[in-house]
This record gives sequence, C-alpha cells and structure tokens, in this order.
Amino acid sequence: MDIRTRKVLLRGVLLVLLVVFIGLIVWFVRSMMSDGKPTRRQAVQQISLLKPPPPPPPPKPEEKPPEPEIKKEEVKIDEPKQPDEAPKPAENEPPAGKDLGVDADGAAGGDNFGLVGRKGGRDLLGGVGGKFAGFSNLLRQQIQASLAKDKQLRAVDYKVVVKLWLSREGRVERYELAGSTGNPDTDKAINQALANLPSMHESPPEDMPQPVKLRLTSRF
Repeated sequence: MDIRTRKVLLRGVLLVLLVVFIGLIVWFVRSMMSDGKPTRRQAVQQISLLKPPPPPPPPKPEEKPPEPEIKKEEVKIDEPKQPDEAPKPAENEPPAGKDLGVDADGAAGGDNFGLVGRKGGRDLLGGVGGKFAGFSNLLRQQIQASLAKDKQLRAVDYKVVVKLWLSREGRVERYELAGSTGNPDTDKAINQALANLPSMHESPPEDMPQPVKLRLTSRF
C-alpha cells in the first residue's frame, strides 16, 4: 500500500471519529437540558357530573275558608197526649138481644123484612157500628128487598141463621142455612131468595171476616 492510499484511509477514519464525537456532544447537551427541566406530566381531565336540580316542592294545599257555624236550634216536640181511656160500658145497660137490630126507632112488632126494630141494636155483622157498618147497611137493604118480593116469606114466621161468602166484586158466591126454620118450604124460599141476590154496588172490605153470618127473623 503506498503512502497516498494510507493518507486517504486516515482521513476517512478521522472523519468518522469526528462525526461520532460531535454526535456524542449533541446527545450529552440534550440530556443535560432535559434533566434540568421537569418533565411535564399530562394532566388527567376530570369530568364532574352535575347533579340534577331537586324537584320543585309540592304545591301547598289550598286552605278552605272556615265553614260558617250553624247554630242549632233546639226544637221542642210536644209529646203526644195519651188518648183518654175508652168509656166503660154501664153496668146497668141491658145485654144485647139475640135478634139483629137496626139503629132506628122500630115500629111495634118489628118490620116486614126479618129485622127487629131496636134503638142501638147490633148491625148485621154482629158489631156495634164498626168499620163494616156502611157495607152491612147495603147488604141489609138488598136482603130486605129480596125477601120482600116473596109472598110466602111475608106470610110465615121464621128464624134462621144464614152464612154468606162474598167475592171481591160483592157477588154472593156461596150461601147456606146454618140449621132450618122447621119448614122445608120456608127453607126453600129463603134459599131461592139468596140465590137471586144481585151483586153489591161496592166491594166488601178486604179484611172483612167471612163467611158473613146473618140472623133472619120474621115477626108479626
């Protein structure tokens, strides 16, 4: 190898060493500079969630105006007076007779329709007046009219009790003699008169007891 070639190689080696040396210096300077300044740490961003606003308070209940005081007036109720006691029957009053009577002044010897005239007598239903008095008067009139049409009954003397069953319309649905007058012909005539009784002009009371018992008497 000649001298000229050696010089070229030596220059190349020196150049490489110079580059390496410069690089080392640059690295050293940078490392010193970086050690003197604190490294910045990346701050972590904290995200805070906002709490929702509290709900609005409930509305206050409306206060009702005070109700006006109502003055209670005491109403005095008079206690009903107790009804007076029913008058007791007189001890000396004569007992009612067996024959049915009409509440009128009777003629001597009675009437021609089987009823004895007696003031204050019982009606056909056996009571003194009562709630059946109006209907009993109508029934009495119809029986009188029916018996008056029979000449045989007007000419004989008889006494008998009859039973009548009336419908709601006032029609005689059934009848019978409670016993006998003692004369079959008279019994037959009375049955015939009862069979021909027309219907009443008004209905009998709903609570009227049935059968209706009547005492028919003919006197002269």
